[in-house]
Amino acid sequence: MWKKIYELLEQLATLAQRVSRHDKQAEELRQEVRELTGMVHRLVIEVNRLADRQTSDREKMELWVENQMLRFERSSTSVFRRR
Repeated sequence: MWKKIYELLEQLATLAQRVSRHDKQAEELRQEVRELTGMVHRLVIEVNRLADRQTSDREKMELWVENQMLRFERSSTSVFRRR
């Protein structure tokens, strides 16, 4: 009988250690998830910034091309007027 009680106490101690170890691992995993969530959030912000910058650069390029076309039209019109 004492042997069974000892074995049960031994199992209980082993299970308590496992539970403690699993709790610690679960907390470490939660911390990793928090860190990864923060990284993903920062990546989303950076991707949005890049998209905004691309849009702005594209608009600037369109305006530059339009400006060049207008200058060309103006210069070619003035050349024809001189003749």
